[in-house]
Amino acid sequence: SRGGRSIPCEVYYPATTAGANVPVAAGAFPVLAFGHGFVMTVGAYANFRQAFVPEGYILVLPTTEGGFAPSHGDFGLDLAFAIAAMQAEGVTSWSPFFGHVFSTAAVMGHSMGGGASFLAAGGAPAITTVVNFAAAETNPSAVAAAGNAAMPTLVFSGSEDCVVPATGNQQDMYSASASTCKAFVSI
Repeated sequence: SRGGRSIPCEVYYPATTAGANVPVAAGAFPVLAFGHGFVMTVGAYANFRQAFVPEGYILVLPTTEGGFAPSHGDFGLDLAFAIAAMQAEGVTSWSPFFGHVFSTAAVMGHSMGGGASFLAAGGAPAITTVVNFAAAETNPSAVAAAGNAAMPTLVFSGSEDCVVPATGNQQDMYSASASTCKAFVSI
C-alpha cells in the first residue's frame, strides 16, 4: 500500500520454470512499471509481458485507476510506488525477490499511462528511464511534469493517431522533457 492506498499489481518476472509463484531465476533484473491506458485492463498488454520478461525484466502492472474517472496524479504516484516497492523487495531478506532486483528501473505507459509515466518520473529517484507509447496529456499536466524528468526518455507516437495526436500530447511532452538523452519516434 501507499499511505494506506492499496496498489494491486500484476508482477511478471524471469523464473526458474513457467507458472505462478515459482522461484525467481538466477540474477538481478531491472524493473519496468507499466501504466495502462484509459479504461483498459492490464491484460491488453500481454505483448509487453511476452517481449520483456524473457529478455530479463521484471514487469509490474498496477491495476489502479481503471474506471471512467481516474486520478492521473494518483496513477503516477502508483507507478513510482510500484518501482520503489519492487526495489525494496530486492533488499528484503525474506522476499522471494531478495538479490534479484537491479537498481535501474523504467516507468512506461500507454495513452493515459504514458502521461502518468511523466508524472511518476519527476520526483522519483528510483526511476532511471521513461518510455511511453501514444502518451496522453493528463491532469495534473504530463507536459509540465516532463520538465522535471531529466532521465533518458523514449517517446513513441503514431503519425495518424486520431485519439491521442502528437501535437498537444507526445510531441509537447518530448519538447518539454528536461532530458539531454531523449528520442521521439513517430510511427
